[in-house]
Amino acid sequence: MEVVTGDPLLGAGGVPLPTCEQGRVQHGHSSVSARTVMTTIKSLSDTFVAAPGPSTWTGPVPVPDRDSAFYWSGLRERRLLVSACNTCSYLIHPPVAGCPRCSGTDLGQRELAGTGIVYSFTVVNREFAPGIKPPFIVAIVQLDEQADLRMLTNLVDVKIGDVRMNQRVRVVFQQVSSDAALAFFTPEES
Repeated sequence: MEVVTGDPLLGAGGVPLPTCEQGRVQHGHSSVSARTVMTTIKSLSDTFVAAPGPSTWTGPVPVPDRDSAFYWSGLRERRLLVSACNTCSYLIHPPVAGCPRCSGTDLGQRELAGTGIVYSFTVVNREFAPGIKPPFIVAIVQLDEQADLRMLTNLVDVKIGDVRMNQRVRVVFQQVSSDAALAFFTPEES
């Protein structure tokens, strides 16, 4: 077994990959060499992740509930809506029945600009959900309207190696079935 020394190996987002004294990392249910993981990351860096369309999306389709119906309806209309507390003006995502800040239950909705920064991300190279083929980029986007307003999403229309922490992004809406749309994010034009 080869011991990896020198500069730490960097994963998605520039975070050092976990290693042990023998130069091995845990990867799923098996142990693989850190050199193998690094090779995988380098080989994916030029991969372009395109936005899916109705003919290519084979992943799950959202099932709205009472609290989230407005959100999914907004996406179909190409609008990014979040809950807004009418008592304290706190913005809330994902949609819930009450305000986590003041416990108020008088909630409305607010349309957002759909811009923000990449707060965190990872490159997924294994199939976790049926129908969503890897590789893809899962990100937490911090939206501009409120510092702690974050959305779990996918980054699309970008090369994997070009994604950076704090990168400016904007929403793109994708119709994924006849009655469902999803919000993805893509880098803003430079």
